[in-house]
Parts: sequence; C-alpha cells; structure tokens
Amino acid sequence: MMTDPHRELGVEFGDLAALLDDHEYPATMQELTDAYGDYEVTYPDGTERLATLLAPYDDTYQSATEVRQAVLNGVGQGAVGRKAYTDRGGFASTRNDVSF
Repeated sequence: MMTDPHRELGVEFGDLAALLDDHEYPATMQELTDAYGDYEVTYPDGTERLATLLAPYDDTYQSATEVRQAVLNGVGQGAVGRKAYTDRGGFASTRNDVSF
C-alpha cells in the first residue's frame, strides 16, 4: 500500500508539503507565513491557510516535520473526521473483557 506524501493524519498538505521540505531551516513562524501563508491545507471538516494555523505559535522551526506537527496541532480534532467511527464492526466503546 502506498501512502500519499502530501497527506498526514487526515490533513492534505498538497503542494505545501514539498515547499516546506525544500525550505531552509531553522525558520521562524514569520518567515514561513511570509513565504507560504496563503497556501491552504484541507481536512475532513474544512480548509485553513497556513498563516492561520501557525499564528498561535511564535516559534522557530528546525525542520519541515516540526512545521507539519504545528499544523496538525492547529487543526486539532477537525482532521479526525467522524468521532468514535470504526469500520471494524460493533461499537468502539464496547469492551468484552473476559477474565479466566
């Protein structure tokens, strides 16, 4: 099974993924938003600009991985999709613990 390098944990980074990977680090939040702030990421509950997602953080990022983590933190549960959904049958909250 191939994974999409532009999608992570329900968040679609699109062209922004490669741009972040190619960016020179360390980079400040301001540098990143000046360069890529208008790029959008999409997830099941919506779309947001990078500038909006990084705005709460006045950080210096050491890598694209750190930037992606900040984005994932910013979208929070909106990227999860349906809460408590399972395609494995039954209910996710049902437990059948048996002790012998």
